[in-house]
Amino acid sequence: MIKNIQTLLLIAAMALAFACQKTPTTTDPEPEGAGTCVPITQPDEFIILAWYEIININADCLLDEILDPSTEWRLRKLAEAGFNTYFDYRLDSLEEAEALLTLGDRTGMNMILECPELHDPATTEMAVKAMSAHSSLYAYNIDDEPEVSEFPLVTSRIKEIYKYDKETPCYVNLLPNYAWDEWVEDRYLETVRQYLKTVPVSFLSFDFYPVIINDNDERTLRDAWYHNMEDIRTASLEADIPIWAFALAKPHARYPKPTLADLRLQQFSNLVYGAVAFQYFTARTIVWKESVTEIYPFIKQVNEELKQMEDIFLGADIKDIWHTGSEIPRGTKAFTNCPEGISNLKTGDEGAVVSYFTNNGRQYIAIVNRSCTADTTLEIAFTGTAFHVAKDGTESPVEPTYTIEPGDIRIFTWK
Repeated sequence: MIKNIQTLLLIAAMALAFACQKTPTTTDPEPEGAGTCVPITQPDEFIILAWYEIININADCLLDEILDPSTEWRLRKLAEAGFNTYFDYRLDSLEEAEALLTLGDRTGMNMILECPELHDPATTEMAVKAMSAHSSLYAYNIDDEPEVSEFPLVTSRIKEIYKYDKETPCYVNLLPNYAWDEWVEDRYLETVRQYLKTVPVSFLSFDFYPVIINDNDERTLRDAWYHNMEDIRTASLEADIPIWAFALAKPHARYPKPTLADLRLQQFSNLVYGAVAFQYFTARTIVWKESVTEIYPFIKQVNEELKQMEDIFLGADIKDIWHTGSEIPRGTKAFTNCPEGISNLKTGDEGAVVSYFTNNGRQYIAIVNRSCTADTTLEIAFTGTAFHVAKDGTESPVEPTYTIEPGDIRIFTWK
């Protein structure tokens, strides 16, 4: 009888184990949202991305444009300026995409691309097989700035690609909080949460171009920029995926030709909010034909500075972010209390972003001047031993007062 009971128990255990297996059934819902069917990876270096227009998209034959030796020259000049990734879309064929990927293979530039064959279910498998054979393929482009109504289409495109390639991420870039509709700023976080719950992306990319010329012909910042940053940071933490952010390199409409301060402010703000990818719109305004543009040296300098700060920020655990100044941006928190270990921190009325984080067993505070036109002063003191950290990691004793140039950053560390 004992033997019979043991047999029955064994059968019951096997049945229970079988029932608990993750086998698909007609009632099991398909996994959805960030992190369900794509890899979520923390890069081992910052992604510095030039966003399209390396070729003349209005040319009669894009393939001839891609194969022209000047295109490879432009890619190499971007690499010299610190770029490691190039994005392009509006290609007319898989042949053109493969030609760009071949250039990426040869120059060492990562590529994020799409083509019509990639998004046609009848040819997706063929396109994925051809594109993924190239070492330079970093991601498949799915869509730029989709409307909310287009989220299901974006999801279906990603799922079709992941039938054939579950290793390569898919790229989607979101609109800013002033572009979906009139009321979107107040509901932007809710919309991004909806996006991340339904669209299986590996990272959260969005664009926002904050530096504009106002009606008085003065440089100023869009009011909603840091609110947008706050919402993106909240959503990325909830979904546990990294942030990809932008700076504007292309003057147009109300957007001026960027200065070094403009570019620093945008990318260093992205940095202290936790971004791991730093994108520029567009490549054409950085290099074109067989020459570099006026802003090329500025962008090269900012990229070099980002690379210098990689060890400080990559993998950091950002504990909190505040703002100082006579007025703080909408949707942000005022700096009122110093973190433990800091006895004093004050800036000028222009205001600054203050980011408190830990990394590699050390505490850090980073302060970014929120003005792109004026210096700000910083008073800072610590209760114990602390150091000022230059962008290249060099440490020096803390001084009581610092000047921070427009858009620039100061970093301090203590244990």
